Amino acid sequence: MLIGNLLGLLFTLSPVPSSPFYHGRSAFHRFNADLVEIKHRHQLSVTSCGSLRMSSNEDDLPIVKPKVVVFDLDGCLWRPEMYELVWFSGGRGAPFRPDPENPGSLLTRGDEPVYLLGDVRDVMKELYLDDTWKHVKIGISSRTDEPKWAKELLEKFKVEHGENGDSFALGDIFASGPIEIAKDSKVKHFKRIASSCGVDMKDILFFDNESGNCKEVARLGVTVAYVPDGVTKEAWAVAQEVFPQSEGKVVGVDIFGYDTLEGANRFF
Repeated sequence: MLIGNLLGLLFTLSPVPSSPFYHGRSAFHRFNADLVEIKHRHQLSVTSCGSLRMSSNEDDLPIVKPKVVVFDLDGCLWRPEMYELVWFSGGRGAPFRPDPENPGSLLTRGDEPVYLLGDVRDVMKELYLDDTWKHVKIGISSRTDEPKWAKELLEKFKVEHGENGDSFALGDIFASGPIEIAKDSKVKHFKRIASSCGVDMKDILFFDNESGNCKEVARLGVTVAYVPDGVTKEAWAVAQEVFPQSEGKVVGVDIFGYDTLEGANRFF
């Protein structure tokens, strides 16, 4: 009993290391409370066109939208990543074709499936069809190993909407937005994006599945959401709720002390 009490006291007095992520024991409880508050104030609903909408019970509080929303590609929108096809599949990537057994996926030249992650289709439908996003630029920041393959996937992944089988290509979302598909750093990507769009870093929202990218971009003043399992409706909602977040912290939900969004479903 004495040993147990001493261990408990030591644990209580142990400092919580600082981190650019919302994580760690005390930080998690604080962010957990924020999530509960988000759940009460905002409800995720599905519109007639099937897109995700965030509604508020506090209509007097304006929802600030970003001027630019940027997505990473590999591991954020789809999987496997292009380097995995290069190194573990003998380079058998493009040309890609529809999967006859799963219309939502594509097959590589070696018959391996490539699929969209999380709730990417629902988020893209909202961005494409909801008029509240029509003045927001939607862009890409990717360091993919195979840019040509990535561009082909953007053309061939289809997002269906409505009851008549209407669809648009995933790449249509990014038709007028900034496109950075290059091997240099994400910091350089975002400096070019901010310059070409004529916006401040604080006006940008970014989704990425790699923690290193998230940390360095967040330090620029960009609101960054860490999505190791791809863009989910939970991550999409939380990122919008905290925008703008220019303190250098990365938006994420940490359940077990790791930088992860696994378990976000427990709170939504």
